[in-house]
Amino acid sequence: MLKNNRPFTNENGFIDAGLITDKDPEEMEEVFKWIHEKLIPRKTHLTGRSSYGIKHILERDTGIYLTNNEFKDAMLLCGYSPVDPNKLNWEYCISKKSPAFASRKGV
Repeated sequence: MLKNNRPFTNENGFIDAGLITDKDPEEMEEVFKWIHEKLIPRKTHLTGRSSYGIKHILERDTGIYLTNNEFKDAMLLCGYSPVDPNKLNWEYCISKKSPAFASRKGV
């Protein structure tokens, strides 16, 4: 869900309110750079890839651990709006041909 135009997760009593802006500025910039270089926007939404799975790809590529909420916040700040902000794991309008997904099946 969105709260004050930022992601906020309250799933089964577990609150994840962490934001990318809470991270070290160098890590934050590396995450933004990865998103801009590894994801390609498109007009229609991509099913089968969600914030939760994409954040794991980012972690494998960069070594930076983010909570799902921190990753969703980074995506918002990079201009990627969720298809349905009320879902726990957000899907986006990104291309399946994005470099982040090269040689990775079902992540």
